[in-house]
Amino acid sequence: MQKTLLVAGLTLLLSTIGYIQNQQPVDEVSMVFEQFKIQYTKSYAYVEEAYRRAIFEQNYAKILAHNADPTQTYTVGVNQFTDLTQDEFASIYLTYTPPEGWQPSYEEVVQEGVEPNDSVDWRSQVRVKDQGNCGSCWAFSAVGAVEAFLKVTKGENHNLSEQQLVDCDKASSGCNGGYPDKALLYIKANGSTTESSYPYAAKNQACKTATGSTKISGVQNIAKTGLQAAIKQYPISVCVDASNWSGYKSGVFSNCNKNINHAVMAVGYDASGNWIIKNSWATSWGQSGFMYLQAGDTCGVTQLAVRAT
Repeated sequence: MQKTLLVAGLTLLLSTIGYIQNQQPVDEVSMVFEQFKIQYTKSYAYVEEAYRRAIFEQNYAKILAHNADPTQTYTVGVNQFTDLTQDEFASIYLTYTPPEGWQPSYEEVVQEGVEPNDSVDWRSQVRVKDQGNCGSCWAFSAVGAVEAFLKVTKGENHNLSEQQLVDCDKASSGCNGGYPDKALLYIKANGSTTESSYPYAAKNQACKTATGSTKISGVQNIAKTGLQAAIKQYPISVCVDASNWSGYKSGVFSNCNKNINHAVMAVGYDASGNWIIKNSWATSWGQSGFMYLQAGDTCGVTQLAVRAT
């Protein structure tokens, strides 16, 4: 296995050298890679280091090329994902699967029930958390929706447990993916316990505590045309195509299709209708854990929205 990894790493490294030689000096790449390892506490076995370094160099070259393009509406940067291939990133972080039989809609979506040039921003009312190397975006999206609902509508400040859903909600598949709407139904039926009493482990475990004292009374699906009106009241869970999100740093993002594979939260929109999204990839990603999505149904953001009530 190590021999195969070494051969793959060396092959990729050789191809990378040719790819980046006209992009940036090798000593700059070395410096950035060493800083990256320190900042994100990356530690590799000797054989793996060459492989990860090669991937990093290719991704770094793409970052520089993207940011040098004046036609782009958003920037990208080095973050915790820069040493991953696209396939590795998708297999770990893009684990949401839409309900059986669901197909994306490509029709134009016009928001209803809000005034022109209206805006709302709930970022100060939510927590950015980190799902780690576990495909639990669905649990973070659901718990975040409950926390936001209770804080905005009732003034209650809860820090609830995602790990409880990962371990105990059998309607989903833990670190292998799941469903925010079913997780909200679980919390409605069983309650949610605190993060401190059931801390996050970023792995599948046996269920320790299936119930909790914090409940919601209902779960509501949001129509595609009613997303802005719903967010005006409080943040909600949405699902998106995040295939190209790994390197996002700032600006208004629109480089996506509607192959929905990730659950996040919609926490606002600006006067141009661009969506403010809260992710679960820590504050080191994006704009301190948030991003802007272009107005409309960008990345399928309006298609599978749900909220606590």
